[in-house]
Amino acid sequence: MFLALIALLCATAVLPAQQPRAIATDPAPTKPTTQNIETVISSHGSKLTGSFLLAAGAEPHGTVILLHGFPGYEQNMDLAQAMRRAGWNVLAMHYRGSWGAEGTFSFTHCIEDAGTMLAYVLDPANEAKFHIDPRRIFVVGHSMGGFVATVTMAERKEIAGGVIVTEGSPLHDGPGFFGAEMDPLDYAPLSGTSPQALEEEAKSHATEWTFGVLAAKVAARPVLVLTTNDGLRGSNDELTAALKRSGSTVSNVHIDSDHAFSDHRIALETEVLKWLEKQGR
Repeated sequence: MFLALIALLCATAVLPAQQPRAIATDPAPTKPTTQNIETVISSHGSKLTGSFLLAAGAEPHGTVILLHGFPGYEQNMDLAQAMRRAGWNVLAMHYRGSWGAEGTFSFTHCIEDAGTMLAYVLDPANEAKFHIDPRRIFVVGHSMGGFVATVTMAERKEIAGGVIVTEGSPLHDGPGFFGAEMDPLDYAPLSGTSPQALEEEAKSHATEWTFGVLAAKVAARPVLVLTTNDGLRGSNDELTAALKRSGSTVSNVHIDSDHAFSDHRIALETEVLKWLEKQGR
């Protein structure tokens, strides 16, 4: 009895009460079991490649479209696996012209490709095949992916809400994309683009990609905004304020880390899972 009590205390000590169980605990075996589906989707004539992580169980699951940043060296697949363990399907694809996907890369194509991913999960055949609840489709976007997630929520009412992980938009983070802070290695996985092309594209959308315009279209949907010490906190606070003015229920959490959450991956997963749990999986 004494040994059993000690074992129980040790087990509970591993996971703090405030930390979601899915961070470190695999789900109980359930049929159908979890699956990793190698996925190819046609978007505007080009093939997108990626993975669809399916949660276990035959009941309809909430589904997350996970959008990586620019160019996507950090894929956030640890976060994807944590969300799947928590009962969410996760679709993670590469945009056109990135990481071997067909086509040319541009901000506009990323936005269009996110719409293609949404159409894929809302296809009635895929809803049935992959146990998708169409009422619980969320976007989670990191850096430029946060920008793409914001635009996608603005354009598509089918998105129930989203997580913006230190948003980096071409209007507010131009130096990081095509200015003095640009890293030439960012362009290595990208096809058919250049700093000059992306800068001209950003200028051509200077009105419709502003936070005020986008937030007005996101309206009353719930949003989580995560910030770090990467120099983007000011613009993310502007986005948060714009969303609140437009009626969104916004949670804002700052994590003392770098742009990739390199030393706070568990903290990142914890905040995202806690927020998703409130939305109901």
